[in-house]
Amino acid sequence: MFTVQVKRKKNNSVLRHIGAALSGPKTVKVGFPAGEADQDNINKAIWNEFGTKGGASGGGWGGPIPERPFLRNAIRENRGKYREAMRSSAAKILVGKTGLRTVLSKLGITAQGDIQTEMTSLTTPINADATIALKGSSKPLIDSGEMRGAVTWKVNE
Repeated sequence: MFTVQVKRKKNNSVLRHIGAALSGPKTVKVGFPAGEADQDNINKAIWNEFGTKGGASGGGWGGPIPERPFLRNAIRENRGKYREAMRSSAAKILVGKTGLRTVLSKLGITAQGDIQTEMTSLTTPINADATIALKGSSKPLIDSGEMRGAVTWKVNE
């Protein structure tokens, strides 16, 4: 009878290095993260993103608000760009040229700009005539610019 035994030499230093490179934050939240935006802007974003039925219990400013999915549009239209940014940063993270927090921060800044661009460029559904008369503009998601300026990002542990 003949037996062959193979022993694997553990290279714990490599595993420790990879583990250290991937420790820390795991996600970045973009848009109106809790604690980062005031409730008025969060409400406006929700009402516009998903629309309302209107009325006293329907959210919004009384009348129905049509769905204007600026957050979902921006993320969906730029998903490939975000994946490529993470893919191109992976090797740099593993060899220690950059950190995961730095990569997620850059991704947050990029997505913030994409959402703000979508808010500015979205033109449909159009505002009601009464809304145009009240705010003096036909831009559906832009009035004072306060909600657009409140778009932000936050790296989470």
